[in-house]
Amino acid sequence: MRVAHVRAPPTAMLRSNDKRGRQTPAAPQEEWPPGRPDADGRVDVETAQRIVKDAVVQAMRREEKALALVRAKADEARRKVSRHNLLLGLGVAAALVAVAVAFVVTYRSRQAADALAREVGLGIAPAARPSGAIPEQVLSGRAIFEQNRLALYVMGYKVDNRIGGCCSAFAIAPDLLATNAHCVRDCRARGGTSIVTQNDSMGKIRFPIVAMSAHPAYKPGQAGAGSPDVALLRIAGKATRTVKLANDAELRAIGPGDDAYVIGFPGRLMDPLSPSATFLEGRIGRVTGIDEEATTPDRAVLIQHDAVTRGGNSGSPIFNQYGHVIGIHAAHIDDEDNVTIDGRKATVTQSSPFRIGMRIDLLQGVPAP
Repeated sequence: MRVAHVRAPPTAMLRSNDKRGRQTPAAPQEEWPPGRPDADGRVDVETAQRIVKDAVVQAMRREEKALALVRAKADEARRKVSRHNLLLGLGVAAALVAVAVAFVVTYRSRQAADALAREVGLGIAPAARPSGAIPEQVLSGRAIFEQNRLALYVMGYKVDNRIGGCCSAFAIAPDLLATNAHCVRDCRARGGTSIVTQNDSMGKIRFPIVAMSAHPAYKPGQAGAGSPDVALLRIAGKATRTVKLANDAELRAIGPGDDAYVIGFPGRLMDPLSPSATFLEGRIGRVTGIDEEATTPDRAVLIQHDAVTRGGNSGSPIFNQYGHVIGIHAAHIDDEDNVTIDGRKATVTQSSPFRIGMRIDLLQGVPAP
């Protein structure tokens, strides 16, 4: 098979002296890369917008990196502050615990030291020499009763034509009677007119109480005998008989085993219309300070005795074997036991043989009514 050879058309050669020659076409200009300024530094609008956008994006990225760095630094600083505050709080708590422990130890040590000082008498100024002397004549209970029965009174109240009783009292001066501070409170609560009726007078000798004054340190409602439960009564009249108070020497000589005689109007035996006193005999068990702690004789103003008293005996005089008043009967001490009844816990109160009297010289602290 033959292959036909095709000849290419002849190329016209352009000579320089060819007057018929055509003008040689200019070489095409190289196009300026897009997105870059031309030789004169000019760009089109689209390129300019893209350049600005790229610059803004790069600036925002740099700002985000800076903010992230600042945030990381701030978080680290906060963590350091939190750790520091935690350690500081633990240190303060430990210091407070140490202070509290030191306070408790110091307080207990001081209590122990004070108790020891009271026992051996350290730090206590010596009391003044007691006035008076110990009597030599010891009286029988019957003699003491007869000498003092007309100095005894029922303390009560009058409402209309009704007369009631609440406590015992006794004359220490013609117009001045002694009793308990809690009796003043209780009788006032009954209302009406406060009165006293003389023992063994058949109800014919009765005086209004014009003024009452309790010891300023007395604390109403306090459990036990932790405050001076004594008071004075001013009457509108004159008592025909008064008791004799023990002197300082007798009071400081009070001790366990001494006789104690209580004369008053106990419980249901009290007759406010025509009172008749009851004589009770007992022994002194111990004497203590008003806080029921052991102390020196001049401060032993709480008298524990075992005369069998009842409610109306509050305010009764307590006599020694010489027939002198050493105290005012104030209360009895109850025993409490916790028991379980039908599965329920309860407290059972039982009367104990222990009674409390206030030493008579506590009256010196009572303002005159």
